[in-house]
Amino acid sequence: MDLKQLNYIVVIAEEQNLTRAAERLFVSQSTLSLFLGKLEKELGLSLFAREKNRLSITPAGELYVETARKMLDMKKELYEKLHICQNDDTLNIGISSQMVLQIFAKVFAKYKPTAPNFNANVMEGRAVAILDKLHEGKLDIAIIGRGELIRDDRYHIQLMKKEEVWLVVPPNHPNAAAASTDYDNPPVADMSLFANENFALSPRDTCDYQIALRLFNDYHMNAGVVCELNSTIALCRMVLQGLCLSAIPCYCIPRDMGLLVCRPDKPYYRYMLCLQRKDRHPSQDELNLMNLLTDTYAHYYD
Repeated sequence: MDLKQLNYIVVIAEEQNLTRAAERLFVSQSTLSLFLGKLEKELGLSLFAREKNRLSITPAGELYVETARKMLDMKKELYEKLHICQNDDTLNIGISSQMVLQIFAKVFAKYKPTAPNFNANVMEGRAVAILDKLHEGKLDIAIIGRGELIRDDRYHIQLMKKEEVWLVVPPNHPNAAAASTDYDNPPVADMSLFANENFALSPRDTCDYQIALRLFNDYHMNAGVVCELNSTIALCRMVLQGLCLSAIPCYCIPRDMGLLVCRPDKPYYRYMLCLQRKDRHPSQDELNLMNLLTDTYAHYYD
């Protein structure tokens, strides 16, 4: 009995009719009828009860079909694994967050020895550019920050982290007492204390910049944006030198620089999202890597 003949039995069971089963299998009805009769004679059992224009599966037939399906599934799984072994399994991923990019590099370096045929092409850039590449089918996964949750039926969308945006204050600021180095529960500060300050922010085409502007507008702050930098570390160093303040998602603020932080009484969030195309089937290595990345990112400060 070969797997092709096992498929014959499965299709007969699904169609419950030899004519329809033969059409689906692209064989003649007589060929299929002879095959079924020969098999039942060989087994000494009836797999199907013959009724008018219908074949009803017997208990023995149900057991046979169940086993046949398992064997066909095993074949499919084997061929998929062989295909992965034969061809390099490459993940094309776009990441807009510098912090996530750094974590991805560490996680991938740790995982790679367990999956020598698994590779990754990483695109770093703005969220808009990464989304464009995802829409064009040039990326498999996009990890981006947004000022709001999004929905798109083309993708599986996972919320990796909901990050509150905090004000970052120089230690020598006149109103430093309104902030602290308590990164687990920073104080709520009166935003009027910082209403006329200069700020350094992420570039204006990022969601971080737009969230900061919302905060300024909501609290009627006359804040001046004196610098835009695509580097969280550079922003934090400018704050540390007393040159300005900044507004940064809390998860991106280094815990080892002595920076003071505070938050408005109304929370502002950046949502770190992972978008995966629905029209593809990720390999087990890809699933393992993404689970490891998500878990490492979620518990980075634990």
